[in-house]
Amino acid sequence: MHEQILAALTQERLTEIAAQIVAVPSVTNHEQAMSNYTADFLEKLGFAVSRLNVPESGDTIVASIGSGDRAVMLNFHLDTFAVFAGWDTDPFVPTIAGNRMYGLGAHDMKGGAACVLAIAEALVHSAVTLPGRIIISATSDEENWSRGAHVMLKSGLLNGCVAALVPEPANVGTLTIGQRGRHVFHVRFLGKTVHAAFGGGINAAADAARFVAAVEEPGAIDLGWSDQFGLAGTCNVIGIQSGGTMILVPEVADVWIDRHILPGESLAGAQFQIETILKSVVRHSQWELTVDERPTPAPGPFIVPPTSSLVTAMRGALQQEYNQEITLVLGRSVADTSHIAFHGGIPTVICGPQGGNTCEANEWLEVDSLLPTARAMVRGMVSLLTNPYRKE
Repeated sequence: MHEQILAALTQERLTEIAAQIVAVPSVTNHEQAMSNYTADFLEKLGFAVSRLNVPESGDTIVASIGSGDRAVMLNFHLDTFAVFAGWDTDPFVPTIAGNRMYGLGAHDMKGGAACVLAIAEALVHSAVTLPGRIIISATSDEENWSRGAHVMLKSGLLNGCVAALVPEPANVGTLTIGQRGRHVFHVRFLGKTVHAAFGGGINAAADAARFVAAVEEPGAIDLGWSDQFGLAGTCNVIGIQSGGTMILVPEVADVWIDRHILPGESLAGAQFQIETILKSVVRHSQWELTVDERPTPAPGPFIVPPTSSLVTAMRGALQQEYNQEITLVLGRSVADTSHIAFHGGIPTVICGPQGGNTCEANEWLEVDSLLPTARAMVRGMVSLLTNPYRKE
């Protein structure tokens, strides 16, 4: 069954679609043109398309084809970062040099988007009837708050979805089967202001500085360790703000902490670590600790069991395409995948094309990696729909 779909996939068509969408500007919160392109593309193929409004951003697109109680989702995000300084070419004009396509978002993740759209087209042109549904989703606001992903998860359009395949950027020979979670802690220190020429008062900035120094001390926080993936958590100060040039002892100081946690760890545990340090080093100020001040739930950590049908299917599919052993890896940071898996409860893996300068000037996509990525995704989705699904 999958051979018919694979026969309809070509390198030329994948490259053509990638070039078309690189030329469509879709910087975060300005994705509507890319939303329209995606919806029109899928509607012409006969997919049932839903446009989900995301305020101040582009529509999230959810489309499906086929019938049955079970579905596999192919997902990509619509948006890119803004244009950074240093581009040698026009970032909105796809430029091919050898095996590289240069353009804004070419690697993250318009190359992956091209794989998904080409698979949708090949599925229809092959006239194969799968024993289940294929869901194509394209989410907006991924690089910001993942509001598009949460609108999708709340829509009811993913009922029966047993797995999600996401062609985010990936290293060759790897399959990402989970990701660390991310939480942002905000500590506000409250002191008492006095004229800086006199003693007394409570210096909130000084207490904030003591806290920052303690957090940054190696070993102050147990970051955990995964032997399986050779990876720990991280804890970094990402913002400090207090006072200024006024002749006053500052009475307010703010500190922000980025904390990436491993699967199996919890927000409560990470918060306890921060509170313990606060209680041990703050001398005079009062302090208030808040977490994840954002419009959507924070992306939690997740891992898909290596023995699951999803991992087994995709690992085998990638091995067939690359003729090499596939390494299972844990993603260092977060994406819409984190929300789909952690909040949506949908087992999710990342298996994308290769490239470089990702989210930087002169971003490029390895064009020849598109076809094996798309072929592996086809093998995986067909396997998941034709064989009994198991999570363990």
